[in-house]
Amino acid sequence: MKFDDLLEVPYKAHGRTKEEGFDCYGLVIECCRRAGTPLADLDYSVSSLPDCEAAKYAKRMNVRQIPCARPGALVEMNCEGALHLGYMIDRNNVLHMTRRGCKLSCLAACKVSAFYEVTKK
Repeated sequence: MKFDDLLEVPYKAHGRTKEEGFDCYGLVIECCRRAGTPLADLDYSVSSLPDCEAAKYAKRMNVRQIPCARPGALVEMNCEGALHLGYMIDRNNVLHMTRRGCKLSCLAACKVSAFYEVTKK
């Protein structure tokens, strides 16, 4: 999957387009779209996500938890107690949003809570 152009995208709360910017979920939606595995959008703007348990939201999303990392997996990370998602580009790297914009990070440097794969809607 081509992703170099995403590294220039700025952060925007609840952002869903490359032109306006992404939040972490918006970036993951775009990555899944490019990979041919569409991910359902989730409006979490009105609900609080107090802990890192994306599994609670999996019923509203088209994902299922998997035991380990693999390319194309969604990565649930603990980012200062908040839910944060990224997308596995390859076996070692996660594409995710930061307040400074899109970033590619080594998986080993992330505080990973779980991995998910996108299922059919």
